[in-house]
Amino acid sequence: MSSIIKRLPSTERLQQVKKITAEIFGANWNPTNARNGAKILRQPLKGPEVASYYGVNEATPSFKDFKEWFPELKLVDPKEAYRLKMVEDRKKRNKGAPKKKSK
Repeated sequence: MSSIIKRLPSTERLQQVKKITAEIFGANWNPTNARNGAKILRQPLKGPEVASYYGVNEATPSFKDFKEWFPELKLVDPKEAYRLKMVEDRKKRNKGAPKKKSK
């Protein structure tokens, strides 16, 4: 009984097969394994998904909107009033922002 030894295909032949496979299936052909952005570019865009995470910002009116819509009520935003008070306190303790240069 004779033993038949099967030979493996050469590396050149394997490279040709990989190249043709990439062309057929639309994959990226990168024989040198150089780093490129193909993996990132294949992924779907994340922009719309990230932007819609918090919902539509214009849907809820802010305090500023109410202040604009009803100026006769003279509404005072408590957060803004607190911020202004803190800025004034810091200035009294010489911790405020430096004065801008005058021309």
